[in-house]
Amino acid sequence: MFTKEIMTPEQVAEYLQLDPTTIYRYIKEGKLFASKIGRQYRVPKESVDIFLMLNAVPKGIKLRRYSIEQIEGFIKEDQITDETRSKALKLLKTLSIDECKANQQ
Repeated sequence: MFTKEIMTPEQVAEYLQLDPTTIYRYIKEGKLFASKIGRQYRVPKESVDIFLMLNAVPKGIKLRRYSIEQIEGFIKEDQITDETRSKALKLLKTLSIDECKANQQ
């Protein structure tokens, strides 16, 4: 079981039981966030978790869209832990960045 916070594309491939070329393709397509350090990619474990969450929706079901204010209201109402709040806000930021990239294409 992987407990590393930063993974190589090969480790991500093993973790997700996919071919490494698929992981590199996802990185290049912007489906999986990674940092390029020199000639090598490094993938934060959090990016893998986000990738899994975003791809967990069955086909035909559309995700609802909420404003940042609505999501912050949900977080307050649910009285979630600081750690969960932090992860939710990071996910929100990542989704906002992803949507901006999609709108630019």
